[in-house]
Amino acid sequence: MDNAVQNKPGKSAVTVVRWAKKPGQNPAVRFVLLSVVGLILGLLLMTFLPVLRSFGAVTSFTVLFAALFTAPAVSGRRRLLQGLTKRVNDTIVEVTGTPGDQLSVKQFRQLINNGDSLALPVSGVPGLSLQVERAPALEKNAPEKWSAILAVIPPENGTASFDRLVAAAVAEGSSPD
Repeated sequence: MDNAVQNKPGKSAVTVVRWAKKPGQNPAVRFVLLSVVGLILGLLLMTFLPVLRSFGAVTSFTVLFAALFTAPAVSGRRRLLQGLTKRVNDTIVEVTGTPGDQLSVKQFRQLINNGDSLALPVSGVPGLSLQVERAPALEKNAPEKWSAILAVIPPENGTASFDRLVAAAVAEGSSPD
């Protein structure tokens, strides 16, 4: 199946934002890997620097080394989520017309982690759903592709009753008095 076809939303859905996350971008994994590198580097430096010839000094060096090189990844991830949340919130306000429906970064992160959907009312009437979906990867080490999608929720009583209401309103407005 074509990859472009897989990433398209259905007819009743619109993709608000898409992003990719490369494997290994998780700050916790990066911290652990850099801690191992820092420990090895600390043990090597121990032979040349007498200051690092204690367990506490090597431990401190290892933690500081890992934290120093992990901090940019954490701030980059935070900036990415803030930017994505802002784009999603701008779309929510544009579509629903109510700024009170905006998401916080924490709520958006929960949507990503849990895969839940968020019902959004349009002019007080339920009609939209915000979902965050992960696109399946074809390759093992391919970047994870994510999409935030606004999907239309059909009304419970169907569109026939809505069509009758519109026809009645049009007929009432056009009748001569």
